[in-house]
Amino acid sequence: MRDQEIDRDPPPTDVLAAEYVLGVLDDSQRLQTRLRIGRDPAFARLVADWASRLAPLDEEFADEPVPAHVWPRLRTRLGWSPVEGRAPVASTGSGFWKASAAAGFAAAAVLAVVALQRPGPGEI
Repeated sequence: MRDQEIDRDPPPTDVLAAEYVLGVLDDSQRLQTRLRIGRDPAFARLVADWASRLAPLDEEFADEPVPAHVWPRLRTRLGWSPVEGRAPVASTGSGFWKASAAAGFAAAAVLAVVALQRPGPGEI
């Protein structure tokens, strides 16, 4: 029963950011997370931090296709239904990391522009 309770609660912010960078979220979660990155600068920085921390792993390991039989077995071992429609797509190559880093830098740039355009306390 404990596992079912965990599934209903949204993941903590830090875990969600890491899962987004790792590419383990389903399509719906990934879309919601992308939207959150666009509207929540602190969360966008957290995602960029995770992308930066995990980037060395992308360089360390070679890309390998995941055999089709792995996903159903993994889902079964996690106690989920063996088939969910389609297998998750693993991100490969450095393009994912570059895009994640670019999104983080873009969010930081927007924050910088907004912060610089706000009038100070004596300027109003």
